Amino acid sequence: MPRQSGTWAITVVYSPAVFSPDSTNLVGYSDDNPYFALNNNQWSILSAADGRVMYPNWVGANVTPSFSLKNFTPVATPHDCINGACIMASVYSTPGIYTTLEECEVACGIGCSGKCISNSDWAQIQGLSNQLKNRSCN
Repeated sequence: MPRQSGTWAITVVYSPAVFSPDSTNLVGYSDDNPYFALNNNQWSILSAADGRVMYPNWVGANVTPSFSLKNFTPVATPHDCINGACIMASVYSTPGIYTTLEECEVACGIGCSGKCISNSDWAQIQGLSNQLKNRSCN
């Protein structure tokens, strides 16, 4: 399964049970598999995939946290391949040919499967788009 961007919904319990369970949502990737790590007397949540800190200083070292729930929900964010890079469609108001970043990365990695456009074509599209924005549709 390709890596997907999305949200981890987690619930944490503590030992000893001095706090109520905490719940939060963390933005990340499907292969993150969050885990706790103790650093400088603080428990932080890290990604098992690449070691990046997903949530720093979650709780102090006086308790030991553990997950009672970890669910990942993918989030689709439309992207376009522009000059060999995957850009969210909302950045330049492009059509969002690819429904996810992952789908775009695959296509961009193999030359966008013929869906890349030249800078001059892009400039022409932007010009036409600006003309349409200024039209009155009354």
